Amino acid sequence: MILESEIMERTLKVSNQLGLHARVATMMVQAMQNYSCQVTLVKDGVEVDARSVLGLLLLAATPGSELLVRAHGPDSRQAIQEISRLIQDEDPEEG
Repeated sequence: MILESEIMERTLKVSNQLGLHARVATMMVQAMQNYSCQVTLVKDGVEVDARSVLGLLLLAATPGSELLVRAHGPDSRQAIQEISRLIQDEDPEEG
């Protein structure tokens, strides 16, 4: 059962100069394997699962794009923090 208090949302701006490209999407999917919550990203009305590389690429999130991250579950806060780090890092491959 998901309680209303366990649903978190945060709007993020893509700062990586290449946008949400394949390598970052793969890193995000791998990172989400450490969390039990359900995480989705929304851009321009399109909502995708954060555990799907193809879904993330479908968003076509270019630098400066705004994404809504929505998480449901017990470790939502930590999952959103991890996604924020990946999306807003200028070069997450170096981190």
